[in-house]
Formats: sequence, C-alpha cells, structure tokens
Amino acid sequence: MSQKKDRRVIQSEEAIIEAGIKTLLINPSAGMSEIAEAAGIGRATLYRHFESREALIRALTLRCYGEIEAALNPYDHLLGRAAIEKIIDVLMPIANRFRFLGGLWTYVEGDEEVRRIESQVNQEMRLLFDHAKLIGDIDDSLPTPWLTSFFDSTLMAGWMMVESNDASPEDAATFVKQSFFNGCGKRDLSKVSHAR
Repeated sequence: MSQKKDRRVIQSEEAIIEAGIKTLLINPSAGMSEIAEAAGIGRATLYRHFESREALIRALTLRCYGEIEAALNPYDHLLGRAAIEKIIDVLMPIANRFRFLGGLWTYVEGDEEVRRIESQVNQEMRLLFDHAKLIGDIDDSLPTPWLTSFFDSTLMAGWMMVESNDASPEDAATFVKQSFFNGCGKRDLSKVSHAR
C-alpha cells in the first residue's frame, strides 16, 4: 500500500514540476496559486509537496541540472571540439525550457546542493577547455578563465535570441558554435594576413 502511495506522490510532484515550468515560462512572477491551478490541484496539496515557492524553484533548478546531465550522458566519450559542440546543442533547448530560472536565481544561489552542482559543472568545463587546448581544438594562448567566461556569454546571447524569438534553439546553437570557435578556435597563423 505504501509503495502505491509513494508512486502517487512521485506522480503528483512530477505534475507540479511540469506545471511550474510551464507557468513560470509564461509568467516568472507567478505565485503558488497559479501553479496549483495549472497542475489541477489545490493550494494545500501543492504546499504538502513544496512548503514554499522557494522550495519549488529549488526543485525546478535541480530538475534543470538533472535534465542537462541526462541529455549529456550519451556523449561522455566525446572530447575537444566535438564535446563542446554537443554541449551547446544540448544546452540550447534545455535552457529555453528553463529560461525563467535566470530571473529567479536569487532564490537558489545560496543553496548548498545547487552550489555544489554548479561548481562541479564549472570544473568539468574548465577541464574540457584545457584538454581542447592540449589537442589543438582551441587556441592555447587563451587563458581557461577567459574561455569559460566567453563560452557562458556566448551561450547567454543564444538564449536571449531564442527568448526574443529572433532565432530557433537550433539556429542559436549554430550561432554560438560559430562565434565560440571563430573567436577561440586554433588559428593557422600562416593564413592570417598581417596589416601593414
């Protein structure tokens, strides 16, 4: 009996999380009443699952990280440019799905688990860029902190294009890859023209 109840609880939380994503995408300032209505449940039921709006936003943030990890798992074997391009392809549509979190980040930025995951992701990206420099896919004269900042800024530009409906997630991913690798890719200095 308790196993059946556990399954129902999990299904309810899934429905709430999906309703939260859809509602907050339309209106990032939506309250718990609007999210409960979108989930087809009462406010009391919503509060039994998530004690506050902050707790729900934390759950949505962790869901976002979980979806990113699950989407990237099949590509763990990729290295260098191929890995960076696949990360961009995966992140653009997921970021579009969770773009409302940018404006709600203050609710989770101090959360220990969120900070741990973010730190791990940043470390993995630094290692990926270091390896890409080592194998010649990225200009090794560029410092890794610059590469990570430039990568994040280029991704943000892509997300903004998608949010404003100026590009599809696929087109934005293409623009991000072109911008990143044209700016940071290994250059053949013999082909660079020298101004006189």
